[in-house]
Amino acid sequence: MAGPINPSAANRTGIPARWTAAQIHALAPDAASQKAGVKLGGPAPWSEYGAQAESGLVWGSCKGSGAKPYQVTVQLLADSAGPPVYACTCPSRKFPCKHALGLLLLWSAGTVPESEVLPPRVEEWLAGRRERAERSEARKAAQAAAQADDPEAARRANQATARRAEQRARRISSGLDDLELWLRDQVRAGLTGLKGGGYRPIDDLARRLVDAQAPGVAGRVRELASCLSAEDWPERTLTEFALLHLLIQGWRHRDALPAPLAATVRRRIGLSLGAAEIAAAGEHADDRWLVLGSRDRIGDKLIERRVWLQGESGGRLALLLTFAPPGQSLGLALPVGAVLDADLAFAPDAVPLRAVVVEQKALLTESAQSPAPHGGTLEEAAAAFAAALAADPWTAAVPVVVGSAVPLVGARPEDWQIADTKGGGRVPLFARGEGVDPSRADQIRYGLLASGGGHPAPLFGLYRPGGLTPLTVWSEGRAVSL
Repeated sequence: MAGPINPSAANRTGIPARWTAAQIHALAPDAASQKAGVKLGGPAPWSEYGAQAESGLVWGSCKGSGAKPYQVTVQLLADSAGPPVYACTCPSRKFPCKHALGLLLLWSAGTVPESEVLPPRVEEWLAGRRERAERSEARKAAQAAAQADDPEAARRANQATARRAEQRARRISSGLDDLELWLRDQVRAGLTGLKGGGYRPIDDLARRLVDAQAPGVAGRVRELASCLSAEDWPERTLTEFALLHLLIQGWRHRDALPAPLAATVRRRIGLSLGAAEIAAAGEHADDRWLVLGSRDRIGDKLIERRVWLQGESGGRLALLLTFAPPGQSLGLALPVGAVLDADLAFAPDAVPLRAVVVEQKALLTESAQSPAPHGGTLEEAAAAFAAALAADPWTAAVPVVVGSAVPLVGARPEDWQIADTKGGGRVPLFARGEGVDPSRADQIRYGLLASGGGHPAPLFGLYRPGGLTPLTVWSEGRAVSL
């Protein structure tokens, strides 16, 4: 198993400051890998391990189930150069694997000794990375030079890009036409038939929309299954039908919409702007950003990591999104409670929340005291949701910080609430029908109660009119991820 090549970082030297265990845990592709990595974080299974600060390399051999130990190599890159690069001889498809995580935890604990000499296998691996990076850079330089010297080639390339965009738009329009016809058929025949038909018809429709290159709409269609299983399923299903119909109309009339709303429609369809486009066209904000919370969501083909930030100067919220295939790294870890000193660019959406890091200056990991976030009231959270919904009708939840929140224990799990001791009011802990796994919900409930000890504390979570899902609570000056 080997990680992808980062051409711009292949010759980088200078190991970053020693990472904390929390940063390394955040690299894990899933909870099982994180747990397995912790078991390998001690010296017992390791041999021939070492590190070299000059090259940013950490290596070792880990005893496994086979006769030969697994050979593990990790190169730690500067923050601006990208996430660590991994290589392991194990057959795991997870990225990083448990062996790489265990080696990093061993290094984080100060157990891995420094070495001036690299083992031959590490030298060969590093030389191979350097050679591939140089070939990649040469190809890019040749392509750029060809386009610069040949305006006709550049024009043809631009035309080809425009043709691909037009073809995708036609496929999306065709897929949405089929969706509209399907919605009309369901309403005409009655929703009972749809409920009794099982998940298969919904999944087939979602797959057709994926083929039509409208993954955002396909995701909304798949959510119909949860709507049909809810207690108030007729109301929820019709509401989702209406939002799908509105999205179809928004796509058809996108050229007549205000630019921010048109951008939101495209994003909801599945045509998201790339990081370079956001950096070029979006509003920039240079600040120190507190990492409020993080959540991973596993899809069919990609794992999505969401990291929420809050600006120190004015309390502005930002959302960083990263994607990776299952088993591959989601990028640089941003531990909850850390402070990111960076210039961000915000996507020009109707609700400008998504951002990309344009320039990262420093990442200050959590120390004895984590900065407290700017907090508001539940009334302000409701107003924030209303404003977001008015600008983006497909808004399901908004990130909020309640400055002084306390959990209220209910007789039943569904009776738990979050109370605002500063502004007054209370909301259910989790929205009704949100579909949170019961064991995960219990973990959040009792983690929230244990962390705060039942005392008022700043709380970050996702607010919707039906309830609030907590992600992070600040207890005794420390951020605790739930």
